Order: sequence, then structure tokens, then C-alpha cells
Amino acid sequence: MKCCASTEEKKEITQDPREGSGLYGLLLFIGSFCLFGLSSSPAIGWLDSPEFVAQAATLGVAHSPGHPLPALLGRFASLIPLGDIVWRVNLMSSLCAAATVNVLFHCGVHLLQTATWTRLPQHRQRLAFVFAGLVAVSWAFWANAVRAEVYSLQALLTVSGILAVLRYLRTNSASDLLLAAFVFALGLANHHLLTLVVFLPSALIILVHKHRPSLRRAGFSVAIGMTGLCALLYLPIRSLTHPLVNFGAPHTLERFYWTLSGAAFSKSLSSDHITPPLDDFFAILIALSSTLSLPVLLLAILGGLLALNRERERSATLLLVAISVLCITVRVLLGFESSTTDHHAYLFPAIFALALLALSGLAHLCSLAIHAKRPLPSAPAIATFALALVIPISLWSNWERTNYAQAYVSDDIAHWEIDSLPPYSLVLTAYFQTTFRQWALSTIEGSRPDIVLLDRSFLSYPGMGDEAKRRNPELTELIDAPLRPGVGTPIELLSDIASRRPVFVQQNPNVDSGLAQELVPAGPFAAFRPLDSLQWRVLDADKQQRLDEFLKAAGTPDQYETLHTLLWHDATRLDLYCVIGDKAGAQQVLDHALSLAPQDEYLKEIAIRCGLTQ
Repeated sequence: MKCCASTEEKKEITQDPREGSGLYGLLLFIGSFCLFGLSSSPAIGWLDSPEFVAQAATLGVAHSPGHPLPALLGRFASLIPLGDIVWRVNLMSSLCAAATVNVLFHCGVHLLQTATWTRLPQHRQRLAFVFAGLVAVSWAFWANAVRAEVYSLQALLTVSGILAVLRYLRTNSASDLLLAAFVFALGLANHHLLTLVVFLPSALIILVHKHRPSLRRAGFSVAIGMTGLCALLYLPIRSLTHPLVNFGAPHTLERFYWTLSGAAFSKSLSSDHITPPLDDFFAILIALSSTLSLPVLLLAILGGLLALNRERERSATLLLVAISVLCITVRVLLGFESSTTDHHAYLFPAIFALALLALSGLAHLCSLAIHAKRPLPSAPAIATFALALVIPISLWSNWERTNYAQAYVSDDIAHWEIDSLPPYSLVLTAYFQTTFRQWALSTIEGSRPDIVLLDRSFLSYPGMGDEAKRRNPELTELIDAPLRPGVGTPIELLSDIASRRPVFVQQNPNVDSGLAQELVPAGPFAAFRPLDSLQWRVLDADKQQRLDEFLKAAGTPDQYETLHTLLWHDATRLDLYCVIGDKAGAQQVLDHALSLAPQDEYLKEIAIRCGLTQ
């Protein structure tokens, strides 16, 4: 019969995992922040980043679900006299990401506290240090740490919630339960979908655990959670002041609910994916393998299987497995595009959970080595050293494509879109990136205050039409016409406006044929009923050449998005040339587009429809 644990082992098991771990955590935070800060973007960036820059500068309301916390943190960062405003806002993501790495390290230490294999506390800390470092230098995490977005903050809230739950499962401490409730509430105010994939498994595990909270403790937790949700009150209060970035104008109850519900993105939940769900699932597995490496994924599977057989570790392991499965399932339902940075950010909960499971798996392997017939007491040190070698390799391999310190192409394209327009132009667009870029230029640089930009897609959202009319009362009749995708454009009304000011329309597949017949391609926008069509077509060719120069000048981090911008621009121009019957112009655009993407199916579809030579 095995004797009970020695006094030394008992001391080891009950020792506070925070003891001696402060230095490791501090090193991780400082090192990660320096890395992310040095590679942080000085430009407004791509996708939703320009919107968050503009939101921070104006204390606005971003797209659903409003994102009040990034607005407040970004505004605070913009007030710090260090660099320019855009870089400060981007740097706030770096700060949150560095804090995430620190908290993930503490998650690992607490997870290993439930195991009895470790001879010395520093082994727990060193192994947790290495796994947190591996996540920090992965492309998926690093690329989201250098730009204005919600994901680094959400990552911090996610790992903080996981840490609080892990501690509660081990200690039954009321303070840990209250902390978890507060952190999850803040997460719901920031990104409810990513919070739910962690909160739901956490709540279920806590309810069935032996430390199931009493009604009194549960009531206190709900009350604390409600205080965190009070951050959402920022949305209607700030919306009442009508900032430029005021998505959904949520200062009425109906629009407040619409903004929080994320109804604008409900189409993403449909079954109409570009790729089948099974393909998305395998693409996600490949992405996770790239982020964590295949050996780490295998360790995660091993850790889950072995830890489930140990009562002390079962609840924590079930929590991490459930988070991984639910997170991957949600991303499969939404679809997955491996080239889109945001899609990788949706995998953060799974990445963190799998990293912790892999840490558990390695701990079990080390335990077997220590207690084998021929014991290997140095197994933890050997494993730590072997994994630590991967960090500089990953850092070196990811540096070039994640270093945004000189990535200014997004700024250049934003200026290219707007600077050459005639004074007092009216621009109609339906492309979110164009709108976000111009919001950023307007708020940060005060660029082109004479230009009015109306987003036809955004005008279809609740409250956005009212906000547009408030800023441009002279265009009330046009906005109410209505000016929306899927509805015929009021040509005569637009023509009347064009008699007083230049009117441009950004090419888009949702431009109706009646409007398209009145347009002449002119670079980023098409001129509406121009007096000299030839002049504008020459300008279109000149501006296309300028856009090609951006691609040549783009560094590695900007190349994909710059190429995507060129292809989108070519595809919409090609479609417009076909609609207006200019086959020669269409063929020229098609040849250019296919030189960039010879296998693009959408371009080929347009070419077939227009009867062009591929």
C-alpha cells in the first residue's frame, strides 16, 4: 500500500502558485509589450481598425454591439502625449495583448497547481512561461496585438475569466467567483459572442461542481455582473450627443436593442458559406496547428485524455475542452477564411484553452518520466528547454509579416480615394472599408470637411438615416427617397443635386443598373453624369496606375490587404464597364485583374457574363 505524501510534497501541493511567479509574469508582460509596441502599426489599418481609430478620437459608438470599452480605452490612449493619435490607439491593443500573455501564464501556473508531480515550484512557472510565450509570438495573436481592434481587450477579459474560474474550482473562494462574474460581464459589453463561448461552459462547470455556489453567493455574483454590464449605458448616453461614429444611433430603446443584438451581422449565421462547413472545420484545424504547432495540439489532446482520469483535474479539464469545442463550432457556423485576421481572433478562446491543455499534457509526460522504472528527474527542465527553443524560431519567422511599424499603405489608399475629388463633392458608397477610412481621416486629420460621404448600406440600418440627415439637412430628400441598396436609385433627384455639386458613386455589385448607366469610371469612384466622359476615363487609368504603385510599395504585412483592395476595385470597375457596354475598357480591366489573381472565380464569372476573353 502506498504511503501518504511526505511533508515536503504536501507543502508543495498546498503552496500558493502565485509565490515566486511575479518575476516570470513581469518578464512576460514587459517582453511582450516591447515586441508588440515595436511592431505596432502607425497607420489607420484595414477592415474595422479605421472605425475604432475614429471611435477613439470622437468617443463614438462602433458597429454592433457598440464596443464601449474600446472607445473609452482608446480615448484614454489618445490623450497620452506619445507619438501620434493613431499609433497611441493601436498601442492600446499592444498593452492589452501583453497583459493577456501575463494572465495566461498565471492560468498555467494555477492549472498545474492541481497536479502533484512537480518537485519544485519553478518547474510549473517555467513551463507556464514557455507556453504563454509560444502564444505571444504566434502570428494570429501577434497580428491582432498591433492594430486598433476589440480582440486584444477581449483576449484579456477571456483569460482573466478563465483564471478566476480555475481558481474558484480549486479554492471555492467567493472573491474568485465574483471576479469571474464581473469579468464576464465586461466581456459581454465588449464582444458577447466570444464571451459566451467561455461563460457558458464556465457557468455549467461551476453549477455541477462540488463547490456549487449557494443562492446567496450566486445572487451576489449576478449583482456584480450587472455592474459590469453598466458599461453598456455608455452607448445611449454618448449617442445622444450625435458623434460622427454613431452606429445604429442607440439612444432609443429599439435601436439600443438592435445594436446590442448584432442584427446587422445575422447573415453570417446563414448556411450560405463560401466554403462547406467541413472545409471550414479542417481550415480551422490547420490554423490552430499553425498557431500552436502540431506537437502542441497533440499534447493538448493527450493532456485532455489523461487529466480527465484524475479527479483533482477533471473539472478544469472539462472546462478547457468545452471552451475549445464550442469556440471551434461557432467559428465553423460563421465560416472561416484563413487569410482574414479577424477570423483567427475568433479562435482565441480555443487557442488559450488548447495551450493550457497542452501544458497539462506535458506535465503528465514529465510525471511519467519522473516516476518511471528508470526515473528522469530532469524531464521538466529538458521539456522547458526544448519548447523554449521554438519561441525565437517563431518570432523570427513571424516578424516580417507581423511588423507593421512602417506599414502606411492603408493611409495612402485612404488619401488616394478622397484627395483628388473636386470641392464639395457628394460621394455615395456601399463599402464599409471606404466609410471607415474616411471617418478616420476626418476625425484624425480633419481631412476634406467639404466632402459629404453617404454609405447606402449603412443608411439601411436603424438610426443611420436620421444621423445622416442631421449632419446634411440639405440632402434629406435624397436620403428619404430612400437611398438604399436593393432599391432603385432616385436618378432625377440625384441629377438635380449633381447640377449644384459634383456627385460620385463608388462602384459596387449592389449598384442598380439604372444608376450604373449614368456613371463613368474615374478611379476609386465613378463620376455621375460627367460633362466630359473622356476626361474621367483618362483619370480612371491614371488612378489605377497609382493604385498599382501602392502594391509595389507595400511591405509584407500590407501586401494581402493591398492586393485585396486592388482586386475589389478591379472587379467593381469590370462590372461597371460591362453594364455600360464598354467592352474594350472591360477587357483591359479584366486583363489587369487576372494578372493579379489568375484563378479568381468571381472575375471569371463577370468575364463570361460580359462575353470577354479570359
